[in-house]
Amino acid sequence: MELDFEFELSKGKQNSLGKTLKVVEHIQNNIKEIDKLFLCFFSNNSLVAMRAMNATKRIIKDDNHIFVKNKKRFIDEFSKSEHNVVKLGLITIYYDFISYFDDKEYKIISKNALSWVENSKDWMILVQGLKLLEKLSKTDKILKSKVKIIAKQLKNDERKSVSSRAQKILLDS
Repeated sequence: MELDFEFELSKGKQNSLGKTLKVVEHIQNNIKEIDKLFLCFFSNNSLVAMRAMNATKRIIKDDNHIFVKNKKRFIDEFSKSEHNVVKLGLITIYYDFISYFDDKEYKIISKNALSWVENSKDWMILVQGLKLLEKLSKTDKILKSKVKIIAKQLKNDERKSVSSRAQKILLDS
């Protein structure tokens, strides 16, 4: 059965899963259609992009081979999405699958996350991005110094979650 992912993911109330689980089930039964889901990361509709990322995370947590097969795309291709929800999803995927990346991929992930954190006002990207960067910087002194600079800038942020994460980084270093 053909399924229009963009249409399905656009259904439902704003703060709900909508038809995300229907899409997840469809992909799990028709794995060759995963590329159609990935295209939704670049939808003009940010709700569709958010739900596509949610569906993707559910699928790859259930079957990490899908992540491994598409790992390079998660780093190079999907990181070009303009949607903050996709960037946030990638940050959490990078964090969860950190052991799957080699040194070269670490550098690209670090560069992406650093850029997203430096250029974002979104509190979730800041908090999760700092968490990822802190983890990546444990073995990279140059990155660690960059993360500390960002943390110093954010330590007094009015958003408690952002300032707390920044202060934790400064205390731990």
